[in-house]
Amino acid sequence: MAQKKKVAKKVQRTQRPARASKKSLGIQVLILFILFQLVSLLTVQISGRGTAYLYMMLPLMIITYGGWLCVNRMHADVPFFLDTAMLLTFGTMIQCLLLKQDEMPTSLIVIYVLAAVAGVIAAIVYKHAPMIASAVGTSILMVLSVILYMATLLIGKAVGGGVRNWINIAGFSLQPSEFNKIIYVLVMAGLLCTKDKPGRKRVWYAIGFTLVNLGFLGIQGEFGTFLLILCTFLCMIFLFVPDIKVFASVTAIIAAAGAAAAACGMSLLKATGGKSDFGPMQFVLNQVQKIANRFIYWRDPAKDAQGAGYQILQGRKALLNSNLFGSSTTTPLSNPSNDMVFPALTERCGLIIAVMICIIFGLLLIRGSRIYYHCGDRYHQAVSAGLSLQLVIQAFIIIGGSTGMMPLTGITLPLISRGGSSLMATFINIAVILVISAGNLWNGRRDYTSYDSKLQKARTVHSKRISHLRNRNRGRSGMDNTR
Repeated sequence: MAQKKKVAKKVQRTQRPARASKKSLGIQVLILFILFQLVSLLTVQISGRGTAYLYMMLPLMIITYGGWLCVNRMHADVPFFLDTAMLLTFGTMIQCLLLKQDEMPTSLIVIYVLAAVAGVIAAIVYKHAPMIASAVGTSILMVLSVILYMATLLIGKAVGGGVRNWINIAGFSLQPSEFNKIIYVLVMAGLLCTKDKPGRKRVWYAIGFTLVNLGFLGIQGEFGTFLLILCTFLCMIFLFVPDIKVFASVTAIIAAAGAAAAACGMSLLKATGGKSDFGPMQFVLNQVQKIANRFIYWRDPAKDAQGAGYQILQGRKALLNSNLFGSSTTTPLSNPSNDMVFPALTERCGLIIAVMICIIFGLLLIRGSRIYYHCGDRYHQAVSAGLSLQLVIQAFIIIGGSTGMMPLTGITLPLISRGGSSLMATFINIAVILVISAGNLWNGRRDYTSYDSKLQKARTVHSKRISHLRNRNRGRSGMDNTR
């Protein structure tokens, strides 16, 4: 025992310098981050929006430095947090540059505060709610997702050419599809990763839930979120279903179904001319026409330079006007703070910052993969992988669409765009990933809520059996002594 204590003391002594070095490394990175924010302030000050950025410094510093202290305290992945903090700083900088007047951006401050509160609540709930991984929790999340979609269709506000994707609550507008993306990842993790090998029944449930999401998004006309959910589904099937034949067959079916749907849609448009007296058919034709226009004007936006192709042409013009350190010209963009934020940032801040943002998203994917590989529980692996992939895939979709690499969609660039619902969902996404990276979580097995009661019953039965055997042995030994 004495030798074991000596060995333990030696191990503790050898571990102390490592902890000190980690703290010093974190402080050095923090100092560099402070310098980075000062450079951002100077950049905005030169452009004439220094007052607005000074007002934004308080919520930005509370979020970044308060988050840094929490991440260090719970031993989460610090590089992942710093990458997201740098993206948020870039987003604050470009949003201040896009303001019409140099004044306090009250609405942007409110969005930051609400997003930070949502992230903190999500982290606490995920850390202390193992019911999420149970069969009951997964079912509740599925029902909640359908309710949000139905509420959007019934009481949603029509924006963007008649697309119902916003709900007004107490003067605030929310986009439920942003939160449904996170619910989708949790449901897929509950269906596929609460056991070592998901059965055929769970795979079919996952496919069915995915079809429900895609169906609602197709009705709403949200092509960007539709594509994001589809990519997330393929990644989850590839990573967490051991049989590669399932992934190959699902991919082939999706490709065939997409080709068939495209052919049928184009045939309907040619046969009807895009008009029908039957209401449901006219709705279907309108949705098909919206998706078709994205591909048509992506290939040749000059066909409707003042209409559907205007946003794409202006985005390309902004990219051409940019240089390494930013340009003094400001190309008029239809939605520079959300959909076209990347061309606006490239033109005003320069190609160097645009390339840095792309590199940081790549680093987020690397850090997310590291968290995935170091997580020993399949459920938490699935959640961290799904949320990390959603961040990076969403960034790739919107950057590719705004630069002309692929059709333009209506989603936002995470932590860069202004959208309130998008920023809240992104903060929730990041908070859950950081909680998973810290470890010391509950076991993500199915029916976890009933595990304690089952274990207690087993212990009771086992103790009764032991006491019964002891009484039998005592009785026999008493009989032997009398004999």
